[in-house]
Amino acid sequence: MALWVVLGVAAGLLAATPVLFVLYRVARGDKPSMAAGLGSILASFFGIQLLTLTVHLANSDATLPFGGAAALSFLAFSTLAGLLTWRKAPHK
Repeated sequence: MALWVVLGVAAGLLAATPVLFVLYRVARGDKPSMAAGLGSILASFFGIQLLTLTVHLANSDATLPFGGAAALSFLAFSTLAGLLTWRKAPHK
């Protein structure tokens, strides 16, 4: 089970990549569009869902540990990155 949790954490961090790209643009001072932000969130969501479905089809007992670890690591990492971006971004 520990292997599935570690793989879930890795999947969550990998799925956070599109969100981090948008947050990086914000931290630089750019103003990405709402569509870019929504698209990054949806890409991350569907990526995690696709990976969780793949794990479920391969080993149904590992679905909850993998999916839970992926979702929690994604949310924790994205929240931390968002808070750091919020502090760094220029406020007007």
